[in-house]
Amino acid sequence: MHTHNAYFSKPIIYTLLFLSLAFQGCNDKPVRESSQPRQCERPELTRQIHIPPVPRPSNQHALVVGINQYQNVSNLKGAVNDAKLLTQALRRAKVQLPDERILLDTQATREAFLKAWHDMLNQAQPGDTLILTFSGHGIQQETDTPPLDELDQKDEGLIFHEFDFKRAIGYIIDDELYGLFEKASEYQIVFLVDACHSSGMKRSTAQVSEQSVRFAGSFPIIPTLPSSLPTTHQEENLPHVTLITAVERDTLKVIETSFNGKLHGALSWYFAEALDGKANGNQNHYLERQELDAYLRENVRRHTAQRQIPKLLPAADRQSVIKLPSRIAPTSAHPNIPEIAVYINDEKTIVDKGLKQVRFVSSAQSADLRFIIKAQETEVFNRTGDKVTSLSSSALKQWQRVIDKERLLNVLATQFDMRRKPIWICLEEGDGLHQAGTKLHFNIEPGNANLNALTLFNLAGDGQLQFLYPQHNHPQRVQKFPYRLEMEVAAPYGSDHLVAVLCEKPAIALQRLLDENWPNAPEKILSQLRDKSCQVGQYAFFSSE
Repeated sequence: MHTHNAYFSKPIIYTLLFLSLAFQGCNDKPVRESSQPRQCERPELTRQIHIPPVPRPSNQHALVVGINQYQNVSNLKGAVNDAKLLTQALRRAKVQLPDERILLDTQATREAFLKAWHDMLNQAQPGDTLILTFSGHGIQQETDTPPLDELDQKDEGLIFHEFDFKRAIGYIIDDELYGLFEKASEYQIVFLVDACHSSGMKRSTAQVSEQSVRFAGSFPIIPTLPSSLPTTHQEENLPHVTLITAVERDTLKVIETSFNGKLHGALSWYFAEALDGKANGNQNHYLERQELDAYLRENVRRHTAQRQIPKLLPAADRQSVIKLPSRIAPTSAHPNIPEIAVYINDEKTIVDKGLKQVRFVSSAQSADLRFIIKAQETEVFNRTGDKVTSLSSSALKQWQRVIDKERLLNVLATQFDMRRKPIWICLEEGDGLHQAGTKLHFNIEPGNANLNALTLFNLAGDGQLQFLYPQHNHPQRVQKFPYRLEMEVAAPYGSDHLVAVLCEKPAIALQRLLDENWPNAPEKILSQLRDKSCQVGQYAFFSSE
């Protein structure tokens, strides 16, 4: 990538949006095929609405649903893993979750769900918190049922194990769910939806299409009987409900991706981490909406390379929604750097490669990197199925450099500091596939005003490191934000990662290390960030010839 640095300033438009509680999902428009320009404005400037304060949560109760096995639609592979992971995290957080409120596969029917919901209401007291998590398939119903409140005239819903659209059984639409929530207005409700209602998109035609997608389809369901459940218009604000969806806009899809060798939904994985205290930036033993929003958006976006960006409604405010135990294991200052899970389609080459800091896996879906050997050329794909780069099949050093880059990105992810607000990075040209010669414009801004000492570098798909800022006569401290960076798409093509480090004091030692091009030494880079007043952000973008 060729670069040009400049300061960028423009008026910021403050918009007050009324955010209704609605399912978010994915449509079938391919955004990676052709990227669309967009306005780069910090999301919190358009997401703030006034929500009356409520007391902090006291007793907490949960209902967990995870469905891999379906009778009449495609199965999933990671939803039950989500449910088991969340069960453990909720119980560690001292949330009341008896076995009968953990519904897995064949146990997860519509009837069983409604019974577990009502049993939870009967156990809870007014003012308690109810946590509902769902991992499984979402659908669209091709005809909107009363109340007629969908702009696209299609109801969205979640489906259970016995779903059959011909018999119109085994599903629950959004209007019914929010009717249940409206009747439970005496409680505080947290609803996590790791599913989507549409078919998603592809980033490029050179993609390994092996991901499980949590969308069963769009069905012409004609109910034979009116619903026995209460319904409500989605436009009605339910301030006692905190809704967390896996995607924020219709051009994104919910995929299953690898964590520690197992498939999960990224939203469920990082929500479990939040329950373990990693999102509790102010360390007050309560998870606030703004803490959940920041932690989930940053980590899910990074892990899925912008394929998913979660959404929290009604607002990312200071409202406490989940109480954490008084004793939480502290985060280690010396994080473990795991080996990179590598899949190679030609097993005969594994013994001969001599790659370091890797563990070989037999399943492409459980890999961090997939090396697909095609004669003299090897194509590399990441955990979301995106093409990372093309390499010579016989060049061991090139293979190792890609692995070293992945390890470095994992190390940098551990340095995201919840005591500080996230770094805001926006690509004006959008998150599509960018062609050679295209000029890209990034806007970069700290979440905290005192973090103005900028270090900026790019990691190309093949692992090459390009040190971007500060260079030559650049000041160590940026005087005006957003900082605007211009880059021109050039070889090597594939997956690039722009990394921004913003500190209270200039990171001189880190800059010297980067200037010497040390992407293969993540431990050294980590040593220069440890115990520093810095925040780290990274942004993946994709290119082709």
